Amino acid sequence: MSRLRAVLFDVDGTLLDTLDAWVRAFDAGLAAIRRPSMSGSEAARWIGTPIETIYKERCGLAGDDLAKAVRVFQQVEAESVHDGMRAYPGIPEALAALRAWKLAAVTNKRYDTTVEALRVTALLPFFALILGGDSVPRKKPFPDPILQAAKGLGVTPTECVVVGDTENDVRAAKEAGARSIGVTWGYGTRTNLEAAGVDHLIETPEALPPLLRALAAGRPL
Repeated sequence: MSRLRAVLFDVDGTLLDTLDAWVRAFDAGLAAIRRPSMSGSEAARWIGTPIETIYKERCGLAGDDLAKAVRVFQQVEAESVHDGMRAYPGIPEALAALRAWKLAAVTNKRYDTTVEALRVTALLPFFALILGGDSVPRKKPFPDPILQAAKGLGVTPTECVVVGDTENDVRAAKEAGARSIGVTWGYGTRTNLEAAGVDHLIETPEALPPLLRALAAGRPL
């Protein structure tokens, strides 16, 4: 097994609690086209799935309605950065303990919104690379973000581990040839993470540094 050189983090539900901002943006997107087919609170179970996919497959949007809803969602989400996003307890301390590895944030959010969210939550300095959903041809669960992050960090995908809260993170990691660590404090479920074939699960941010040290050392877990 390749040695571990880089850790790629999902953002929503992994680093940051963005639920309030996401729900507000989701509702605004549907309101803009007068199609309140479901509430953001109901749709929040799919956080981590590209918003285009949720609006299309779960709300039945297409064409101009789909494009407008996505545009409004992204606009409202960006405007919510300062009052709708916060780091999960223990995340800053966990990141500070990972200086032995190259770190990247890899998310389906827009790049500019991601950078600003990490900046206002004081997490931005930890990351050597940020990739948004608009940074790659295809978002997670496709492997494109993982492959691009590995290339940008100067490592191979097999030298990366992806840390995330949903099955989309796990699937992207597997397709790229990276390892995966599922977190249970976010918006995904343990059942879905396990069904996707996650390699490891952790319950708290504090558990991440010792797990990574064990993986890097090749110790049995």
